[in-house]
Amino acid sequence: MKTTLHGFLVFIISFNIAAQSKFTLSGTVTDIVSGQALQGAGIFFSGLSGGMQTDSAGKFSARLPKGRYTVTIRSLGYKVETFNVDLIQNVSKSVQLSTRVGELAEVEIKTTKEDRNIKETQMGVVKLEMKNLKKIPVVFGESDIIKALTLQPGITTVGEGAGGFNVRGGRVDQNLVLLDGMPIYNTSHLLGFLSSINSDALAGVSLYKAGVPAQYGGRLSSLLEMNTKSGNAEKLTGSVGVGLITSKVVLEGPILKNKITFMVAGRIAYPNFMIKQFPTPSDRSKAFFYDWNGKIQYRINTKNILTLNSYGSYDNFKFADDTLYFSKTQTLSLQYSSNISKKLSLNFQGVYCGYQFGTQGLKNEYEFTLNSGIKHAELRAFALFTPNEKLKTEIGINAINYNINQGDLQPDKPTSNIIHLKLPNEFAREVSPYLSFDYTINSKISLQAGIRYSTFQNLGPKLVYNYAEGQSRTTQTIQDSVSFTKNQTIQKYGGLEPRLSLRVAVTKTTALKLSYHRMRQYVHLISNTTAISPIDFWKVSDTHIPPQIADQIALGVFKNFKENMYETSIETYYKDIQNLVEYKNGARLFFNPNLETELLAAKGIAYGIETSIQKNKGRLKGSLAYTYSRTLARVASDFPTEQINRGLWFPSTFDKPHNLALSIQHFINNGWTFSANFVYASGRPATYPDRTYRLLGKTVIDYSSRNLDRISDYHRLDMALLKDTRKTTDQKRYKTFAFSLYNVYGRRNPYSIYFVRYNNSIRSYRLSVFGNIIPAISVTYNF
Repeated sequence: MKTTLHGFLVFIISFNIAAQSKFTLSGTVTDIVSGQALQGAGIFFSGLSGGMQTDSAGKFSARLPKGRYTVTIRSLGYKVETFNVDLIQNVSKSVQLSTRVGELAEVEIKTTKEDRNIKETQMGVVKLEMKNLKKIPVVFGESDIIKALTLQPGITTVGEGAGGFNVRGGRVDQNLVLLDGMPIYNTSHLLGFLSSINSDALAGVSLYKAGVPAQYGGRLSSLLEMNTKSGNAEKLTGSVGVGLITSKVVLEGPILKNKITFMVAGRIAYPNFMIKQFPTPSDRSKAFFYDWNGKIQYRINTKNILTLNSYGSYDNFKFADDTLYFSKTQTLSLQYSSNISKKLSLNFQGVYCGYQFGTQGLKNEYEFTLNSGIKHAELRAFALFTPNEKLKTEIGINAINYNINQGDLQPDKPTSNIIHLKLPNEFAREVSPYLSFDYTINSKISLQAGIRYSTFQNLGPKLVYNYAEGQSRTTQTIQDSVSFTKNQTIQKYGGLEPRLSLRVAVTKTTALKLSYHRMRQYVHLISNTTAISPIDFWKVSDTHIPPQIADQIALGVFKNFKENMYETSIETYYKDIQNLVEYKNGARLFFNPNLETELLAAKGIAYGIETSIQKNKGRLKGSLAYTYSRTLARVASDFPTEQINRGLWFPSTFDKPHNLALSIQHFINNGWTFSANFVYASGRPATYPDRTYRLLGKTVIDYSSRNLDRISDYHRLDMALLKDTRKTTDQKRYKTFAFSLYNVYGRRNPYSIYFVRYNNSIRSYRLSVFGNIIPAISVTYNF
């Protein structure tokens, strides 16, 4: 008995000694100039494999054995910081990182096996470094998030001046775009020429092409996550920039030092001079836009933060004398974050987004205003539990209410010949609980897995038409209708959305990654045009229009060379899509109360291979991206009027098999930087006339096959020269000058081919948005 008791006491004492031999090293990583928290900074400890990253508040916490450590901290665009610590008790550190600029950017950064692209589990993620974004030559000299993303593999647009972007063959409405958690339904200004987000206000941009976290859903193709600056906690800083078509300002600083911070940013455009340099229906076309961002962050104490975010924008674009297009976005969010303990944190966010768009007719006796829009109200709540450095678990729920105005046409004057018409609003609710975890099994294998269950209800009031079974849906086959009252459930949809990402480290510089995810989309942009147009509108899934469903599997190999000077990757993917929204030939979408008679449920597939080479160090940096991909659709129906191309597979509008992008940045002495981009893409599919025939003495054009022709290939070269007047990285006041040339060799890349009748023949015409070289100059003063 005594031996047993003695052994038990020895065990207890040994257990206590072992428990006391571990201590917590915690801290915060911030920008040395702005004081802004740095999310995703890598924290590495000497003698230990693996590492960790800072959270959204720039905080980290690790439970480590007693001992002496050299701690290394790395963040994209910042100089590496190291410090030594004797861990004989719990230690808390505040670390400030300084940026790399000018010729200082060539300094060799000693990276190790913990390099981000090798160590992260997720694949198909594009992260933009905001400091380098301004070095990319773009049209009109205005830094543009979307244009920068299209230099990455798998991300394209249908052409110059087109709104939105396409990811792995997806449509523009299949991208979930979030700004500080607020949904953005319009990503472009000037009908697609510029991004609607002021890049100077942003702290980080991440786009997920694969392995979308379980926290997010509602779109098929991608997640674009943008976060604005939190505000300088110590003093007032900012920048003022002036360019050819825009001027902008960013201010940030403390309202109450180290307690309440603010950030405001505004941008206003005056593009009319530049518009007159391009061919338009009339030299009287005009345009205008503005946008603004705002953030107030209240650090209640070391564990609790309250954040108020807002964003707004306004556009109008007038063609000739008779038509004005407009759009308006207003968003607001309130977020509360609480670190209950070093292992548990809670987050709550309320979001509102109102997006209104439409057309105003100015022609005498036909004056009108057509309004459409969507109101999005959302609540989010989630808890993050990190029991140890190997496991992170998140559980949460999202709930969204939709209110969609499909169209309201009103005469603007009593003398107008326009009749008031209004389609009924649509209402819906989407609720999605989810659970996910990140688990580092060992230094070579890590796993991210999650499950999301989305439920959707189409709600009244609404009049729903029933159609005869076994017949094509037309107004002639309507049998009866059912009237639903306010908040009455009309139709339900839902299902599981599993997510999985797996990483296997083959060597210290090589990793294999695999991902799978299923996504459902319940809101759809109704458009049968090539690019987004002002008369497109949003619609929810209902009795006749089921949700779109996509399953994507992706496999990638990631390899670094020469101490991570070169990053290379090859990713391949396959995407299967159900209930893709397609349109009948000659579909009438505008103000159609029986819209379901014009829509078809198609099957879609997308597949491809993406390669990337990136050079990260030295005076010459750059990237080369090449993608081969295909995107096809098929509508198989028993009814000839619902068949497209006789039920065979046909290329989608966004099917561009070959895409190549080369981007370089050469750091010259004394703060000078030369940069250039070259892009090449296959021509997108188009529909040309198959034949013509005479009817009642007139020539009629017959378009019987969809997307079986192609416009010419696209290619373009851009260049820029930039000057940064800073002498040191922590210099507070300095200027940056940028001179760029867009479309250097003046290629007239075709945007579209269209056909018109001329006497008794058919003539074709090619439309080019930019057919000449476009110079631009801008100046920014930072303080």
